[in-house]
Amino acid sequence: MSIEVEVGGGVLARLDATTPVAKVAVDSPVQVDLRYIAPDGTPADVAWSQRLVDGQTELVVAQPWRTSGEAGEPDVVVAWQAGGDAEEYLAQLAMAAPVTISSPLTWLVTAGGDVTGAVDGAFVEQAQRQGIAVWPAIHGLDADGLHLLLADERKRNEIAAAISDDARQAGADGVNIDLEGFHNDDAADLSTFVEEISRQVEQWGGAVSYDLVPRSDSWDVTPAEVAHWSTAPQRGRLAAAVDYTVLMAYDQHNRFRPAGPVAAPEWVEEVLIYMLRYADPASVILGVPAYGRLWDPDALGEPRAVSLAALDRLDGERSFDDAFGLERIDLADGRFFWVDNEVTQQRVDLAAEYGLAGWAVWRLGLDHSGLWEAFPGPS
Repeated sequence: MSIEVEVGGGVLARLDATTPVAKVAVDSPVQVDLRYIAPDGTPADVAWSQRLVDGQTELVVAQPWRTSGEAGEPDVVVAWQAGGDAEEYLAQLAMAAPVTISSPLTWLVTAGGDVTGAVDGAFVEQAQRQGIAVWPAIHGLDADGLHLLLADERKRNEIAAAISDDARQAGADGVNIDLEGFHNDDAADLSTFVEEISRQVEQWGGAVSYDLVPRSDSWDVTPAEVAHWSTAPQRGRLAAAVDYTVLMAYDQHNRFRPAGPVAAPEWVEEVLIYMLRYADPASVILGVPAYGRLWDPDALGEPRAVSLAALDRLDGERSFDDAFGLERIDLADGRFFWVDNEVTQQRVDLAAEYGLAGWAVWRLGLDHSGLWEAFPGPS
């Protein structure tokens, strides 16, 4: 990705990864227009302007996703929680010291397009006593169920109001929206739904975050019948509607794309740069996996998602995989996996370099203590 710098329709400079900063000189005060350009030369739908003032004849233009990393460590470290009760969640949080926000999966979009679940006010109170904010999450992965919800304006508005009211009455600090896998035809309605939730939550001072499936110019969800997972989201509109966009930078390889790691370092940076066409880096939270995939050469289409804690107990022959920039471990029985958890520090450094808001980990209960060693606490 690069940035073109234009004045009056003429391109004065282009910034890419090797030229993060450029100086643009002009004869008199003028508006300077900037636009993201995809690697294939196609202009992205994100543009902005800077204007020279009287007496200024030179403008320093910098890529907004590149920072010195000297601004201090982000305060946002989100951990999703699922499948347990308040007691279990609190115990998990006690083992993950850097976490500042818990996001328990609370409301579920059913196959019939309804929403079930309610915020546990007692958990919210106890987590907050430990200094941890709570963003209950609305979760839905069923495209048909999401369609039944999103296509009905009355239902959509009623549920947005109900979610906001439930979170507010329970004393929550915000709402997380984890609605994935919707069809392209439902993209506009999904954005409208997110905007309505944000509007209502904002009225009582809560924060809203949206979880976004990754994409880049060279990668999206395959095969074609599930490509809508990454092609449907209206990234710019969604990022503008919420306080934080959580980039779920994992699941690079799964049963549709055997075999490889959950999130190779180069791929993580690639999908992050794509995301930053549509969102201010200071509003982006980088998703980090607390799981890996165990591959069987006789069944590559059926890899097992395994917790980092379980993978950490497996011993095998180590080798460095140059293609992915990760250690690979081959077990005696022929199964193999990539050691994603050992590059957590790289992801933390990446968030600092790009000036991101922080990190989000999927999920507590899959992690182990080594994962958190790379994460600094709040600044």
